[in-house]
Amino acid sequence: MLLARQGASTLALARSKPLLPALDGVRWLLCADGEPSASQLVGIDAVVHLAGRAHTRVAFANGRDLFDGANHRLAVRMALAAQRAGVGRFVFVSTLGVHGNWSDSAVREDSPIRAETPYARSKWAAEQALLRSSEASGMDLCIVRPPMVYGPRCPGNFTRLLKLVRMACPLPFASVNAQRSFVYVENLASFLVHCAEHVRGRQTFVIGDGSDWELPQLIRTIGAALDVPVRLFPFPLPVLRLAAQAAGRQREIDSLTRSMTVDWAHVRNGTSWRPPIPAVDALQAALKSDVF
Repeated sequence: MLLARQGASTLALARSKPLLPALDGVRWLLCADGEPSASQLVGIDAVVHLAGRAHTRVAFANGRDLFDGANHRLAVRMALAAQRAGVGRFVFVSTLGVHGNWSDSAVREDSPIRAETPYARSKWAAEQALLRSSEASGMDLCIVRPPMVYGPRCPGNFTRLLKLVRMACPLPFASVNAQRSFVYVENLASFLVHCAEHVRGRQTFVIGDGSDWELPQLIRTIGAALDVPVRLFPFPLPVLRLAAQAAGRQREIDSLTRSMTVDWAHVRNGTSWRPPIPAVDALQAALKSDVF
């Protein structure tokens, strides 16, 4: 863990025991419901809240909104416990998805909100509730909206794309020229640590690290790194999207073939943070990993 490597004393919360090696300076607190008591947070300077529900289509069970419970209400209860414990700062990991799944212009913090999925709506609800709570309590709040995260053990479309390329099958993406923004998991972790240590007041950040690629470019880079032949062929995008819609996979295709870039000027101009790992090195590090 990044904080442990920096010598910070860290309390890590989890629902079950993680499959991670023991680290000096890291103490694990297991909470089956994901909710520590205020007394367990006394003495903590900052909370970074990463817990949530994602990468599943199951939204309801037994009449309960599972996304709202995990991404909105749990975050609010966690912030309340932090306030009662006297924690000074709360960092909440939201999602770029509150701005929709694609955008013709680069997304900034003040871009229109288009939370279209249960996941994005629950994150947006959490942002609003946390802002109200922070204003009432005075606790610093930092909201971070990352694009698609890539790297070892990161689920999502990036990992699915790796699997497709490994199969060396022909892919109908040669005509795609839309650019998408990603962020490397270690760069995101570095920024969250920066927020926990330095950001004051109530701020929202759209985060990036220069990992901006067109799909054919990304596929060819992946193929070269994996020593797999890449077979791209042109295909009419409207037809591809129509087929994806019929198969119930329109969002997945949109997230590969439509633009969604970030304008993270607020991070560059408003903080001293810079990505510790350049995008070209981050991609190569991710592709060399054997844990996808």
